[in-house]
Amino acid sequence: MQRAVIAGVKPTRLELIRLSRRELIASKGRDILQEKLDALVIEHARLSKELEDMAVTIRKQMQGACEALQLAGIMTGWARLEELALSCVKIPEPAVSSSQVMGVRVPELTMPDMPGHGHFRSQRGYSISGTSGQVDEAAMRFESVIESLIIYASIEGKLDRISFEMNRTRRRVNALEHLVIPRLVRTMRYIEIRLEEREREDLFRRKRMKQNMERKERIEGLDQ
Repeated sequence: MQRAVIAGVKPTRLELIRLSRRELIASKGRDILQEKLDALVIEHARLSKELEDMAVTIRKQMQGACEALQLAGIMTGWARLEELALSCVKIPEPAVSSSQVMGVRVPELTMPDMPGHGHFRSQRGYSISGTSGQVDEAAMRFESVIESLIIYASIEGKLDRISFEMNRTRRRVNALEHLVIPRLVRTMRYIEIRLEEREREDLFRRKRMKQNMERKERIEGLDQ
């Protein structure tokens, strides 16, 4: 048992009270962490499902965008379409921020100025003249693909961060559940056993002292 107890612990009642308080705090901490872990598991499952749905949506959007691009190339001409593509403005960089999900700070990606949110065709970088509605259709569809990819990347970043937090919380719960709390309990049991042994020794010592005193009184009574 001594190998399983905390080293350097004195078998006293004061130490027993102190360890009892530590065990109570550790148990409460384990319960709180377990609740956090359960919530993280639920959120992880929700985000995983959302990510799967987004992947299906992106595949469909990409297929529609490619079909619109093929039609635009046929209607406008591939050479002219290439010229329009080269004149388009650069796609803005996504803005990176952070938010809280179940108490965990996660990355948040947003596209600040996506063409298509109330923008005119001229703001894409090419002129209205010499283009067809199929070009705008293809542009809008690919803009939707980019928006969905940004959302997908944001969800994936959240999922990775939550996965990391889940693993860390699970390790802490396991450490408390299988190492810290059992060791505290074994140490308290060790102290209780030592205290019981000490009490038995004291009781035996008092009985022997009483017996010796009684024997001494009898001997003195006989001498008188």
